[in-house]
Amino acid sequence: MPSPEEVKQNVIAVGRAYIRLIESADTLLERQPALLERLILRVVRSLYTYQLRRLVAELPPEITAEILAASEKIAAPAKGFSQN
Repeated sequence: MPSPEEVKQNVIAVGRAYIRLIESADTLLERQPALLERLILRVVRSLYTYQLRRLVAELPPEITAEILAASEKIAAPAKGFSQN
């Protein structure tokens, strides 16, 4: 059974991965890919945006802040997300 700290770190890692996927999809979409790739990237971005919103809605603000800080370290704050 994982400890509460291990669970917390796992949730943060998953949230940060969602952010990286969203930002990567945005970057690739800016390059105006072919139609099929564009459609797939939009689905991926929508899916992980939804997942990230669900995740941060259920978490305490301090954990949400740690997740969203990943975006600030990569490029800029995650678009469309605010802390609880």
